Amino acid sequence: MEAKSDPYALRRITPLMGLVVALVTASAWYVTWASSDLVSAIMVVPFFALNMTALLVFFSLIIVMMVAMMLPSALPMIMTFHGLTRGQADASTMPRKPTGTIVFTSAYFLVWGAFGVLALLGLTALGLMGPMNGWMLLVPGAVLVGGGAYQLAQAKEVCLRHCQTPFSFVMTHWRSGRFGALRMGLRHASYCLGCCWMFMIVLFVTGTMSLFWMGGISVAIFLEKVVSKQLLLSRVIGVLLLVIGGLVLVQPFIN
Repeated sequence: MEAKSDPYALRRITPLMGLVVALVTASAWYVTWASSDLVSAIMVVPFFALNMTALLVFFSLIIVMMVAMMLPSALPMIMTFHGLTRGQADASTMPRKPTGTIVFTSAYFLVWGAFGVLALLGLTALGLMGPMNGWMLLVPGAVLVGGGAYQLAQAKEVCLRHCQTPFSFVMTHWRSGRFGALRMGLRHASYCLGCCWMFMIVLFVTGTMSLFWMGGISVAIFLEKVVSKQLLLSRVIGVLLLVIGGLVLVQPFIN
């Protein structure tokens, strides 16, 4: 059964709040653009040469990148959580506004930052982040095909359902207090990660962190979470990735 999105989640945004979100998102995109050379340089460092400083810098920049890419799509969930905590702010078990919302949102982006570092370590250890020659030229196409296949998998559907129904998620997984907000933020991030992790692998290996790929993936993620026919859209994106991946796979043989 296809999940129904909350049609009122985005309507809770006031003009001032919308302006703040737009400025934060735009600033994150600017920092992402300005630091793209640094991120690319870290991504091609050999595994044995990566140090804690490089990983901390990468972790920080990935969080900024995730804010740029994910904040608009995460906004319905954040607004739903904030609306419920604000509506019950007088209850002793509820986190005081806006602390709970900040904790919830921070946990979400910290998970994505941690995933970015783990992905970098794993892909670098496998030798998939540097120059590719020989059979390695097939890796970008294979990753795109893998991303397309995951779009059609049941795991994707299950995670997407949790991401696209903010009110249902918050009511089902509600935990009181700031620690509860942290647990909810981590849980929501785990579903979002399960939904979009292959997009990030595609971005790392195939997109080489280009703003074009980032923009395309962020639009796809946003549409998947707000349109009413999200399962159909997810499958269309999957087929598109499969086609592009197939074309990339045959490219070395054509040349």
